[in-house]
Amino acid sequence: MVNSNSKKMAVLVGCNYTNTHATPPLEVLSGCINDVVGMRETLVKLFGFEESHIELLTDEDTNKVMPTAANIKAALNRMIDAAQPGDVLFFHYSGHGVQVPKISGDAIVPCDNNILTGEY
Repeated sequence: MVNSNSKKMAVLVGCNYTNTHATPPLEVLSGCINDVVGMRETLVKLFGFEESHIELLTDEDTNKVMPTAANIKAALNRMIDAAQPGDVLFFHYSGHGVQVPKISGDAIVPCDNNILTGEY
């Protein structure tokens, strides 16, 4: 249950796949970064998240930290490590997805459907 002392934290990932070096090449998308920017605005304006508690990972050329599998996992771990009982944690991903076997070890999250970073 959320109480007044609860923090609301989010990790938002948007991959348009421009300038990626994936093999095979991934189709470039055009709205994924807009999706996460819109989600950040929604979380702040409608759900009371503080912008300082939202980590945004996109593959824009201006970003110093790209949304690689390692960086996404690190961002999720930072959010989890900062969490206390009663906090709200939110993860949003906009980009390509893929199905990989649970036992492959390549999954960012342990499920059948998974996200693709530009390093696929």
